[in-house]
Amino acid sequence: MGGAACAWGGEDYLEATGYRALAAELGDGLPTGARVKVSQVEFGDGEYLPQGGAGTFAGSGAVFGGKTFSAKGGASGASGHAWAVGAHFYGANGDPELGRASLAPGVAAIEVYRVDSAGSAASWTGQAWLEPGSLRAPLVESGAVQNHSWISVGGSERAAADNAALRRFDFAIRRDGFLAVTGVNNGVSAVPSLMASAYNNIAVGLSSGGHSRGGVSAWLDGPGRQKPELVAPLDYTSFAAALVSSAAALLRQAADAQGGDAVKPETLKAILLAGATKEEFPGWSRRAGAPLDPVYGAGELEVGHAWHILAGRGQAANQASPRPDWAWARVALSAGGTADYVLRIPPGRVGAACSAVAAWNRVVSDVAPGSSFVMAVADLADYQLSLARLSGAGAAVVIDESLSAVDNVEHIYQRQLPSGTYRLRVSLARGGSVPVALAWRLSTVEHRPEVVLARAGGRDGLTCRGLVTGQAYVVQSSEDLIGWRAEEAFVAGGAEHRWSGSGGEGRRYYRLGATD
Repeated sequence: MGGAACAWGGEDYLEATGYRALAAELGDGLPTGARVKVSQVEFGDGEYLPQGGAGTFAGSGAVFGGKTFSAKGGASGASGHAWAVGAHFYGANGDPELGRASLAPGVAAIEVYRVDSAGSAASWTGQAWLEPGSLRAPLVESGAVQNHSWISVGGSERAAADNAALRRFDFAIRRDGFLAVTGVNNGVSAVPSLMASAYNNIAVGLSSGGHSRGGVSAWLDGPGRQKPELVAPLDYTSFAAALVSSAAALLRQAADAQGGDAVKPETLKAILLAGATKEEFPGWSRRAGAPLDPVYGAGELEVGHAWHILAGRGQAANQASPRPDWAWARVALSAGGTADYVLRIPPGRVGAACSAVAAWNRVVSDVAPGSSFVMAVADLADYQLSLARLSGAGAAVVIDESLSAVDNVEHIYQRQLPSGTYRLRVSLARGGSVPVALAWRLSTVEHRPEVVLARAGGRDGLTCRGLVTGQAYVVQSSEDLIGWRAEEAFVAGGAEHRWSGSGGEGRRYYRLGATD
């Protein structure tokens, strides 16, 4: 078991992840993580605390002043790694040029656990929390966000123990309702067993791509599941995970104000993944059977996007009227059931980006509650996600699907969508009625194609450029700019279209318009 060395990049990651823009937009209304309790789990055969102490003690200095630490692994001196992780997670410093900065400087209560290589009674992986190999359930997590900036590579010889640990972890996430953020390893290596290979967490890598990839290992439950799900623009995965945890704490404060399903870990997970950006990665790709990019997952953390999705509030399914462009939902379906959400791109606009994520938990149950802890692992629910364009008659033409057979995340991402009415559908192909969270963002911009007029052989001709594939258009002409006549209606098969009119004398004006 081990953690990462301490370093950071020179990039203003607060700018890159949308935090500065969100802060400018919200001003004094910007969430800071205030009243959100968190946990930090650190590797340390020796020191493991962000600053030395024992029991419950006060933080100090410019970074940790005003914070309260609970040393859950016993008394310890300060760990440089834990200090840097804490600074990115909940530190009071707001300027990355001074070293490290958090998106949740208002977090004031932090429980800190240690992980040691022996798995001792004081270790989070021992009796201090996870309680492996016992008939006792994991301890209850009272915090809202739990950060793991440590890894255990694992191996087939540890398959039974690692699977049991991951099952206990997934059980506790569902039971206690906290969002778990776990780092993968630094360097291009296999995805570590602990704790990144769980189902109900968010595994985090680096925007540089210098991290574990290749899917969950063959000896673990659900081999081939894509990890990481999210990346952040820092130099080491320890700090990238901490930054995502700080974004989660910021969102959790805003979610607490909404209450209900907004605070569920699968809701926040779906929101963070749907908000992620791909523009930084020219090679980013996904397909129906593999919802996440094999290196960058859903993309780079963008806390401003995530906040706006959360602010759109939870939406009811199967409504005839369009839902907000940025919003979320949480439903529980029976096998064969569907939940639909209508989105609308008005004429004259184009869907610059449409990102949607469905996320749900693996169900690990205690089959002997009240007497001893005995785990039962249910088959993973098989939720699916699709995006269809609706015609005027209501017929649906599916334009994208996410149909992974192993992941508990589905993701659709489309750019340059034509104007029209769309149906975002989440469906349950098989499995029990475990709730699924759905989050989406639809960014629209004004559509202004270029039209070039030329005359040859006594005929007017138009060259239309910058068209949206699949968009319906109409070419119209007028002699007086008052009355207009349709010359040609067409559906763009690419970015350019040519039209040639009939001959004739006199002045004539032309215009091109997008239609549904």
